[in-house]
Amino acid sequence: MNSLTSGMIACSLYTAWSHAAVSVSDPSTAWTPMIGEYDYFADQQTGDPASDIVGAGINYGMFSTFNDNGSASATDGTLGFRLRLDDRGGNKNVIEFRRNAWIGIDADMSGSIDVFLGLNLQGNAATLGIFAPGSGTNHSPNKTTVSSTAYITYALSAANYDYRPVDYLTDGGTTNDVTPSTSGDPDYYVSFMIPFADVVSFLAGRSIQINDETPLRYISATTTQGNRLNQDLGGVNGGVTSNSAWTDLGAFTPPATIRGNLIPEPSGSILMLASLAAGCFIRRRQA
Repeated sequence: MNSLTSGMIACSLYTAWSHAAVSVSDPSTAWTPMIGEYDYFADQQTGDPASDIVGAGINYGMFSTFNDNGSASATDGTLGFRLRLDDRGGNKNVIEFRRNAWIGIDADMSGSIDVFLGLNLQGNAATLGIFAPGSGTNHSPNKTTVSSTAYITYALSAANYDYRPVDYLTDGGTTNDVTPSTSGDPDYYVSFMIPFADVVSFLAGRSIQINDETPLRYISATTTQGNRLNQDLGGVNGGVTSNSAWTDLGAFTPPATIRGNLIPEPSGSILMLASLAAGCFIRRRQA
């Protein structure tokens, strides 16, 4: 790889994010996918396909997005996540997500969950918010819990929450149903967006400082309880009662900034790409 090609690749890591602001309902082609064989099929612990996170190949199971809202600040904007589920929730007359969907963030790269973002829609609840992890070590599924009291909540609206069927013609991929043997119905996306400044503020209260260039890594989960992970884990074959560390299970997404820039393992060529990418970023900020 020559230096010109390296520079083009490195710049593309940032320029992929220089498009118009992404809405919570926009096609997945506007979001950043978590690449790879994302999750196992039919591994959901309670047998509920509407809670089974699925994804294979370019039919991605998890996405993220970030809108900086045109601000030069490194700690504001809107952070969003999207999960692909095996089937729709609700009944034949009403389609709705009536479960919990969580994104857990390892913000200090220590191997434990530092904060949860997500939806608590089980039963009569209808909460989108930021939640502290429980009092345990939070380094493995069986030792991870979610606080029953939110740090902050947001009223659900069309601007921060969306639940809809997959349409690969606009969302990308090759199919609307990656698990036809389990349901035969289209998969569904559940998506939400949260102010990044509130995430920054919560973590600062735990002596963890982050901004839009801090490497973060995520786990994803669905649950029937607001405080425990008891249904499905993204990218893990079962395992909600496992005492194995999140890192050993391979449950974390690769470290990346909220702008979607992967943080690779150091090596000569990778460090060169990172340096070039940083140069592109600085030039764009100064433009």
